[in-house]
Amino acid sequence: MADASNAGIIQVGEERWIPGSQRADGSYRKERKVRPGFVPQEDVKRYSNARIEASKEAALLPPGAAKATSIPGGKKKVVEKPKPTVVKNQTPPAVDQTKDKKIKALNKKIRQITELEQKLIKGEKLNDEQHDKVKKGKSLREELEKLSL
Repeated sequence: MADASNAGIIQVGEERWIPGSQRADGSYRKERKVRPGFVPQEDVKRYSNARIEASKEAALLPPGAAKATSIPGGKKKVVEKPKPTVVKNQTPPAVDQTKDKKIKALNKKIRQITELEQKLIKGEKLNDEQHDKVKKGKSLREELEKLSL
């Protein structure tokens, strides 16, 4: 006979049973057989992902305490908070972002111009705005070269 589950179900050989018990009024409740495959609500394990488990562990520690993690092999490693590093003489990230945005926009315009040029080669007719865009292609390519240097 094995230990009882949370719902009180015990397993006898291949069969599972809820054992008999005595009610509060003194009458006796007879034992009942449990169908194969049935899992009562008390025995269903609740889903929990890694983030929830990590937040539960972090909640147990006081703020600012180092977290100890276990490594396979039985040793424990203490993970400390990383110290902030001071970096000087760098270009501000906003300048790099605006430059990247301009390069990306120019690449898009040049890609559109090459598609229009392919249409011209095939013999398709373009409207006035598309012709103006094709004329600006050379200056856009030069501007892209300057930015990429």
